[in-house]
Amino acid sequence: MKIFFSTVVRNARDDVSGEIVRLDWDSKRVEAREPLFPTDPTVVDPNPRGGRRGGRGVALVGDEVVVATYESLRIYDRDLGFRREASHPLMAGLHEVFSDGGPTIWVSATAIDAAVAIDLPSGEAVRDVWPRDVAAFRERFKVAPNDVDPHADNRGPQHSLRHEQDPNHLHLNALAEWKGDVYALLNRHGAIVNLDRQEVVLQDVGRGSEDDRGLRGSHNLVIEPDGRAIVAGTVGRNLRMYDLADGRTERVIRLADFPWVERVARRYDRWYRLRRRLHKRLHVGASPPRPLFVRGLDKVGDVLFVGVSPAAILAVDAERGTLEDVYQYSKDVEVCVHGLRVLTDGPADGDGAAAS
Repeated sequence: MKIFFSTVVRNARDDVSGEIVRLDWDSKRVEAREPLFPTDPTVVDPNPRGGRRGGRGVALVGDEVVVATYESLRIYDRDLGFRREASHPLMAGLHEVFSDGGPTIWVSATAIDAAVAIDLPSGEAVRDVWPRDVAAFRERFKVAPNDVDPHADNRGPQHSLRHEQDPNHLHLNALAEWKGDVYALLNRHGAIVNLDRQEVVLQDVGRGSEDDRGLRGSHNLVIEPDGRAIVAGTVGRNLRMYDLADGRTERVIRLADFPWVERVARRYDRWYRLRRRLHKRLHVGASPPRPLFVRGLDKVGDVLFVGVSPAAILAVDAERGTLEDVYQYSKDVEVCVHGLRVLTDGPADGDGAAAS
């Protein structure tokens, strides 16, 4: 079994800000890796942590590996030999991507709160959806109409800090399909919405504490054929499972309950809290990277593969709630997993998984 995962290096120079990696899971051996970085070095990014850095979502389409960067899709063969790049004026702040294996891939243009379907062979957008143009969503989330020009080139850095500066920002950062409809995760409001039916399917805002924010601040969205939605609880350090049919929370798996994860948290949390206080109160240094920042998710059988920082991949049995295996790529907390996809030797569950 192979795992393709992307990384982001926080606060790094553009040219060393991330990679796409092919890992043989059984032997835990890295078989190939290629650097990922912004393709236009003349653009100055106002985000001090480097909003254009590294790799984002990963999809497997036919015999190709598709990796999102801030403003493009980079396409490789399975040995990570570079084939081509596709970009579009609506690719602004890409996060997760979704493919059912066909020629069309959905990208979450998070910086402009848009879901865009891209025809991979041509690189053209064949559909774009703007949730803030939907009256039902504006009313539910109390946000203003879309203020982005859909006909402009939005790939520059002007939108990279909207998640912090714009109170109307939804932070649409993940997409999936179920029964022919497209679903989106709205990170800021802790909601999963059906973009085709223009409905809020569920909203889970938790209690607001650091370890229970519900869907707020989360990443990734995997929807299984039976309607179970699985989300990586980024800040809460958990995996969250919901029944889309009735909006019910099925299960929350707290990663910090696993001894391996707890040891990592103990090692890095004290230093993180100190750096955070220095940054917030005294404006010393850049905003520190959060340890055990959960991003990257795929499912094979009963096993969930999930990424954390410092860059590692956890294999979690979704039914038993147990940690089955771990691979650690880096011990540097600045290095984070962002996207991942599992390539198996046979049929598998999970967005983008394909037979080899």
